[in-house]
Amino acid sequence: MLQKPAADDLRVSYIVSKLSPRKIRLLSYRYTRVFFAARPLGAAAKSPRKFCASATVANKRYACIGLFNPKSPENVGSVMRAAGCYSAASVFYSGKRYARARDFITDTQRIYMDIPLIGVEDLQQIIPIGCTPVAVELVEGARPLPQYTHPDRAIYIFGPEDGSLSKEVLDWCEDVIYIPTQGCMNLAATVNVVLYDRMAKGINTKSGPGFK
Repeated sequence: MLQKPAADDLRVSYIVSKLSPRKIRLLSYRYTRVFFAARPLGAAAKSPRKFCASATVANKRYACIGLFNPKSPENVGSVMRAAGCYSAASVFYSGKRYARARDFITDTQRIYMDIPLIGVEDLQQIIPIGCTPVAVELVEGARPLPQYTHPDRAIYIFGPEDGSLSKEVLDWCEDVIYIPTQGCMNLAATVNVVLYDRMAKGINTKSGPGFK
């Protein structure tokens, strides 16, 4: 069982932010639920055998979140809480607007201690190997969320609060889904609904119940 690090421990999210996109992808593929669990580096170094054993039993189904140029620290804080509630593996964000405002983050539950929040230049470059990028956007051809079968491994890409995902981003996403509503939802609410839908559908991902 992984333990939370003390407040003065080095966080995995800090270390990951110093790695190249290729190394992030490789590590996120090998240790999705273990590597991204904010384990103290000292504990891993003292017990490498235990660390490797934990990695071998990591869940093969997982979900990551990608935020394209988010603006509001309040929304990002709410996204982090959603990630914690629905056991997302990690949260990535691109753009510089949030970086300037992150000191005002409203992550009162300190979810970043368990799930890393990582700023990247390009979300496409950090997609874990074997992971399906899924854009969440109301565009022609998008599939309604209630009818959607989630990938076993997915990174859900969400647009900014004051805009939409660009065509360039939509082009490299393998799936595009939307939430059928009468009005618009904000970023945090959209993330909550998508992650809840994934959780509610349980093991009925694309590979079916036989996938472990």
